[in-house]
Amino acid sequence: MGLNKNGVTMVGIERAWKAVLLVVVLLAGVAGQAFCFPEKVTDDRKKEIEIPAKPQRIVSLAPTNTELLFALGLDKEIVGVTKYCDYPEAAKQKEKIGGFLDVDLDRIVALKPDLILAFGTVQLPVVETLEKKGLRVFWLYPHTVDDILGSFERVGRVTGREREAKELRDAVAKDVGELRKTLGALPDDKRPTVLRVMNFDRPATIGAESFQTDLFFLAGGRSAFPAAEKDYMEIDVQELKRRDPAVLLLCGDDEKALIRQLKNSPAYRDLTAVKNDAIVVMPCELTCRPGPRIGEAARVLAQYLHPEEQLMNGHRPVKAAKPPESPGGCGCAAGR
Repeated sequence: MGLNKNGVTMVGIERAWKAVLLVVVLLAGVAGQAFCFPEKVTDDRKKEIEIPAKPQRIVSLAPTNTELLFALGLDKEIVGVTKYCDYPEAAKQKEKIGGFLDVDLDRIVALKPDLILAFGTVQLPVVETLEKKGLRVFWLYPHTVDDILGSFERVGRVTGREREAKELRDAVAKDVGELRKTLGALPDDKRPTVLRVMNFDRPATIGAESFQTDLFFLAGGRSAFPAAEKDYMEIDVQELKRRDPAVLLLCGDDEKALIRQLKNSPAYRDLTAVKNDAIVVMPCELTCRPGPRIGEAARVLAQYLHPEEQLMNGHRPVKAAKPPESPGGCGCAAGR
């Protein structure tokens, strides 16, 4: 065993240097996330938003955004959410700022947020009002699965969680990639047409601008109205009967009640899908939210459309990230 002139072993010196190097590496990682501000990031209005410092008080105006913030480990930074923000469980304990369409502007201002995440065209008037009050708003409105993946990284940049955002994107992209590998090459005649039922009395559905159109394709289906350049639209009953979609998709918790209501509706009851019981009821929290669970939503639908593929085998849902110990979203057609 080698000793220096002070009686210290060379092994001890080597261990000490390794410990110092480890601390330096850890601090560099923290600095990389904590001190990357000011940051300029473009939101889905094509508007460049300047973030002067890492946000410490974040308000989410949509369940999709709330899920994403939790998935990035931002539990402590979230100071306000909507009354519809119910996932993960911890979201239910956050201060409520109203609903998706009826946010309480005064309550938001009182929370003194340094960042607000908004979502969808219906919230644009609210965004404008909040910005006139001097608040910083980042607006999201993804139209495709790839847009959704890109939103993870942009929110990661504006919140100082770039590493977590990349990890989340990679995990969800892997799930999406597996589905594309399995179902992406299916020809149209092997893809059941799916109608997203949005209203019982006056038939309505999604169009090409809704992320759900791309979700259906990812799941091995195709939208019954894929060319309409809208996210939501009312449809003519006769046109609906002419297209006669193979599968009807609803969202909600009471499956029996929803199916009963559908079968009693004059607009839908004569469709082949109704006669064949080709009706899928999924939780709205999966169907309507273009966020971290988009791969899970696609797998659930794909398993119904293509049960022969056993697509849920070994699949694990995305969970909220744990906040790092060191410093480091019904508008159902468009998502919410």
